[in-house]
Amino acid sequence: MGFSLLRRTLLAALFTALLTACASTSVISEWRDPAYRGAALKKVLVYIAASDDAVRRTVEDRLASSFPEGTQGVPSYTLFADAKEINEQNEKAISARLQKEGFDGALTARLASVDKENVYVPPQTYLAPGMLGPYGSFYGYGRYAYASLYAVPGYAYQQTRYMIETILYDVPGGKMLWTMTSESVSPDSRQQLIDEVTSLIDGELKKQGFIAG
Repeated sequence: MGFSLLRRTLLAALFTALLTACASTSVISEWRDPAYRGAALKKVLVYIAASDDAVRRTVEDRLASSFPEGTQGVPSYTLFADAKEINEQNEKAISARLQKEGFDGALTARLASVDKENVYVPPQTYLAPGMLGPYGSFYGYGRYAYASLYAVPGYAYQQTRYMIETILYDVPGGKMLWTMTSESVSPDSRQQLIDEVTSLIDGELKKQGFIAG
């Protein structure tokens, strides 16, 4: 493999690895009502506050279906087709319906912010891979003092951060039981964002004992 081709190959591999590493979701902040001593919730309404109705339905379906046996997740659109029905003016009617249908919890989530930032990776120098083979024994290690080195130039890329706010309320009281803010960095697609966030929410709810584990 020629030097130029080797350099381009390594640069492409490093860039791919960097993008893969950045595509991740993690908890930024979390709070749980310390006074709550109840058992796992039995039936939870899942409401996603999204301007795009298709996104709302897709995410509600995905999150509701992720709940384990013992806790039933119900997409809000199956009860309230128009998201505008869910507002303070309809509080009594909503509460009465949820009680009648046997709900004891309501989970909401919304996209709190989307931030874009430019990230710069400085130039770096590497030992040419594969040119000297594996380390082998101690007796051949000295050859690395004479190994070929080459530089990869610095480069910049844009990183996107999605902040998701999730809140769990009790029903019928409407008291906040738990809230979490999560951050997703440069997901490859909307589906990856949905999968990672719903998986994180599901896992945290289980860990906190709010849904069956």
